[in-house]
Amino acid sequence: MADDKEKKKGRGPRGRRWWMWRLGVSGLIALFLAFLAVPGVLLARQVSNMRHTVRVLEAGNKRRSFPEIRAGVQQLDAETRNALAWMQWMGYLSVVPGIGRQYQDGEHAFRAVDQALRGMNLLMPALDRVAPLLGYRGGSGPEHLRTGKQKISAVVSALPILGPALRRAYPDFVRANRALAAIRPADFHGFLRPLASKVATAQSLVNTAVKNMPLIYQSTSALQNILGDPSPKRYLLIFQNSGELRATGGFMTAYAYVTVDHGKLGHIYAENMYLLDAQVTYHPPASTVIGTYLPVTYWHLRDANTSPNLPTTVSYIKKFYASIPNAPKIDGVIFIDTWFVDDLIGDVGSVTVPSLEGPVKLTAQNANVEMEYMAERRHLPDSQRKQFIGHAMKVLFKDVMHAHGSELVRILKTVDQGLNRKFILLYFNNPQAEAMAKRYHWAGTMDRTVPGDYLSVVDENLLGHKDNYDMFYHIATHIARVDGRWQETSSITYIDPAIDNGWLFVPYHSWVRFYVPWGSQLISITGVDGIPPEVYGNTTVHKTVFGGHVDLPPRTAADQPVSTHTVTVTYWLPQGIHMGSLTVQLQPGVNHQTFTLRDGGIQKTMPFTRDVRIKLPALP
Repeated sequence: MADDKEKKKGRGPRGRRWWMWRLGVSGLIALFLAFLAVPGVLLARQVSNMRHTVRVLEAGNKRRSFPEIRAGVQQLDAETRNALAWMQWMGYLSVVPGIGRQYQDGEHAFRAVDQALRGMNLLMPALDRVAPLLGYRGGSGPEHLRTGKQKISAVVSALPILGPALRRAYPDFVRANRALAAIRPADFHGFLRPLASKVATAQSLVNTAVKNMPLIYQSTSALQNILGDPSPKRYLLIFQNSGELRATGGFMTAYAYVTVDHGKLGHIYAENMYLLDAQVTYHPPASTVIGTYLPVTYWHLRDANTSPNLPTTVSYIKKFYASIPNAPKIDGVIFIDTWFVDDLIGDVGSVTVPSLEGPVKLTAQNANVEMEYMAERRHLPDSQRKQFIGHAMKVLFKDVMHAHGSELVRILKTVDQGLNRKFILLYFNNPQAEAMAKRYHWAGTMDRTVPGDYLSVVDENLLGHKDNYDMFYHIATHIARVDGRWQETSSITYIDPAIDNGWLFVPYHSWVRFYVPWGSQLISITGVDGIPPEVYGNTTVHKTVFGGHVDLPPRTAADQPVSTHTVTVTYWLPQGIHMGSLTVQLQPGVNHQTFTLRDGGIQKTMPFTRDVRIKLPALP
């Protein structure tokens, strides 16, 4: 009877199992609700709130209301932190096959937004001061400015306010950039696929912005000066043709002036460098190399960029420029080479340039040949033959100034690459501005002192026409211990696939120089012609220089082997040199190049697109 009563109450063995099963199911449901359903619902609610706040921000931006933007950023910051908290409850999804990567991408995206918003909040007091200058209502700055020029000028003047705020916010933007970089656009499939390109664009834009933020907060005074505050600045632009390589990037084919007044760029009109050269009254005798191989009797302005150390080259240019009657005062010189112009044309798609024969469409692929044809094959007088280049630069810069969206992102990347690959070189008369350019390796300076070994190979195209459009270089160096001393063998190999057509491409002739540590002693040099090589100490850059003249074999048909040649120098490094590292500096204007280091039994080959400092392993 007792057992029957227990069974009726559900307390028998079978009843207990049933209750335990119910309890287990209830527990699983509770766990499901605790770890998936509830956080998922709350996360979805937060995302919905964030979307609403973004719309509010967009509306505030459209109304140019800074208080609405400030409140929206604070609200979005709080919502993003809440969303991240609920995502952490669902962290186990990161290891679930099929959705793990998408979950991780989502978490990285939220973290990027969170860190960026933290940085924005730190910037808010400074942005409040400059908001009216940018056309927003409700900030604490002056609101009486009307014209765009006045506002640009005021923003430039506000750099000292923005600089310290940006310094405080910079670590947050760095963390945001790191989180954003961890997202893989390739993970976006199906209905998410359209986001892939947007994520890639955001990654590129944010990375470029973060990379250049220190430029603003470390150099506000220098930037103000460069941008023409408090007084306008005039710069001499020199366009270098990298198809005819010279020490600073190419033959100086055209020039222009640009004025910057409180951040506002003036008009840019390019002219033939020969026209400026014709006004020069300073005519010193040509150097041995230039006089022998160009050949000319006098040294000309157009051939003044013979030193790979840009400040030295500018000092030469200034001597010529100072002799021009009534030459406009300049505050600096900016060198722009062929590769940068090609990339800019690619960024805007193409440019159509008027000419005497009708409009000519330039693309990144055909620009070099088209401009060479207009300059050299039309047989126009000097006053006209390079006018086409000036027209092309005018059209190109106009398109660049009006770029926006993804096109602007591409242009910013091209400028960043141009500065770091030495396709753009900067020189400023102002000491602070010049120091800033040197600090960011944009000034084209050859390192005078380095903590260890050093190498820079500089090639100058002398009557090789435009072979450098197609030329490929390979630089190599081998370091070894011989009889208790350090011996180094460095070489440059030329690979020229161009076929001689008598005007654009011809057999290559050049003068090559190896800049090595001061006090190095030449053992041998091979691959140069019968002209006695140069061996001297350059006190300006504190380097020993070995140089010689090079003749590549001609190539007149496609079925002939590609033209190749190697110049090699072997030398003793100076006694007492510390061999912990090797600094290799890139010659400006070189677009296709690799570098190989053989250090003992280790060999490493790499693309050579910017200055590098390589740590050397311990050698016997």
